[in-house]
Amino acid sequence: MKCSTGKRIYDTEREAIDALIDLRARNNYRKGSGPINVYQCEDCGQWHFTSKGPEHELLGLETVQKKIADDREALYWERKLRF
Repeated sequence: MKCSTGKRIYDTEREAIDALIDLRARNNYRKGSGPINVYQCEDCGQWHFTSKGPEHELLGLETVQKKIADDREALYWERKLRF
């Protein structure tokens, strides 16, 4: 399925949030930049990222921030140790 917006689609809000957290770990966005929340699209009914509006409440949780930092460090070492 494709969306007329051209954005990547996620079937559920949970799937979109998990992908958002993963994306935040993979990219070093400045505070308030990059995708910060998810929303259900009025056109396709699926879920997308948005960089507008309030940051998703989960991104502010200490446990999620730790997961992002841990994943970021793991990715750093994975890239560094790749042959």
